Amino acid sequence: MKKYIFQWFAVIPFLAFSLASCDKYLDIQPKGKRLLKTVNDFDLWLNSEDLAYSIPNAIYLLADNVDNPTIPYPITEGTNWVYTWRQQFSAYSETSPIIWKDLYKAIYYYNTVLNNIDEATGDTGQKESLKAEAQLGRAFHYLYLVNLYGKSYDPNTADEDLAVPFVTSNDLNEPTPDRSTVQEIYDYIVADLTAAIPNLPGNNDNNRFRGSVAAAYSVLARTYLYMGDYTKAAQNAQLALDNGQNAVLDYSELSSSRSIGEMMTRPGVIYGNISTSYYILAYPTLDFLRTFNTKDLRLAFYYYGLGDYSFQTRGEACFISMSVSFYRSYPNWGTSVEEMRLILAEAAARANDLPTAIQQLDLVRKCRFKAADYVKYDPATPVQEEVLQKVLTERTFEFAFNGMRWFDMRRLDAEGRMPEVKRYDGQGNVIATLPAHSNKYTLQIPLQVLYFHPDWPQNPWDEE
Repeated sequence: MKKYIFQWFAVIPFLAFSLASCDKYLDIQPKGKRLLKTVNDFDLWLNSEDLAYSIPNAIYLLADNVDNPTIPYPITEGTNWVYTWRQQFSAYSETSPIIWKDLYKAIYYYNTVLNNIDEATGDTGQKESLKAEAQLGRAFHYLYLVNLYGKSYDPNTADEDLAVPFVTSNDLNEPTPDRSTVQEIYDYIVADLTAAIPNLPGNNDNNRFRGSVAAAYSVLARTYLYMGDYTKAAQNAQLALDNGQNAVLDYSELSSSRSIGEMMTRPGVIYGNISTSYYILAYPTLDFLRTFNTKDLRLAFYYYGLGDYSFQTRGEACFISMSVSFYRSYPNWGTSVEEMRLILAEAAARANDLPTAIQQLDLVRKCRFKAADYVKYDPATPVQEEVLQKVLTERTFEFAFNGMRWFDMRRLDAEGRMPEVKRYDGQGNVIATLPAHSNKYTLQIPLQVLYFHPDWPQNPWDEE
């Protein structure tokens, strides 16, 4: 995918991340002047790689299925501090805030469209379509922010729990909004998505990174899942499938991971996104590797150094985001048919509709094994908790290192379903602990942001 940053413009409105001259909260500043004049200019603006590769890859390091047997001691800052759930991820106010900056950078792009496209020359209908895509993109990124810097959604406290500022302007001279509550951010997300749907394109078959009706419904489905509203999550997951693709990409029909194909036109992708660092080499925990069926093609396609599949030595097996074929088969950090099917399965399991849960689960699982190796999960006497756990486990396989595991951990911890998680050095010594119901499940506002907002309340933290 080419990066359209208007090389034929006299000045490029690119974003720099230098705190010394940044806006008070976003840690960004534009260079030059805005030269978006036509509807086509804004269309190209939404094709930027900065939006296609916009989700911070560091999020996957928070999850319980990640290992780092060679972590240095003393533990250095940056990604190692993310991995060990440190209170802050940098000790220096002049550095750019990890995770926060990338998400707000994308929001700046979308706000630029929403605030300026009405002045552009061109077709009015296309303007409305591009505005709808920007609303979708903004909502998608705020869903990450609220689930990183706000507590897990609790209808009893969401209107009091603080999250992040909801910014609608791209004018960096405007005053910074205060932190909105978790409820307010979710309300904004739902409002943006609902408003976008009537004007979104019917499909994004030519570019999965762009918006569509199905994409908006899929983000709504994920939103309601994180809110614990499983009825609405299922309704919107079904609407996503009804308005777009509905078939899971079948690995059993592929000769290798290379055949998965590039995300721009990949089947199964509803709303595509790739992490900011598209190349990820992750070391799974041995416990996680041992939960796989050894015939699972996800192991063969994305994991290297599997040996005899006994998984006895840390750091031998690794996950490669480009796939073991070293092709552009990157995992999707956006939404997919697989995710919608598993949302339908989870919602059904929670409603004790176990036949539907098992059916939806089967639609995903059977596409991850060769036909001769597949054994359907079909218990003679289904038990609700067992079926639900089977669905949740399938999510760990399907969304292993695309950032989603952390969000599942948060919502499961709120239900009392998450055990304590530990990090170990190369000698097996415990170097960090994430207890059940820990405040660490809600990230601290970066000190680089609080430097300009000392009056903002900081999120609570565990005493160590």
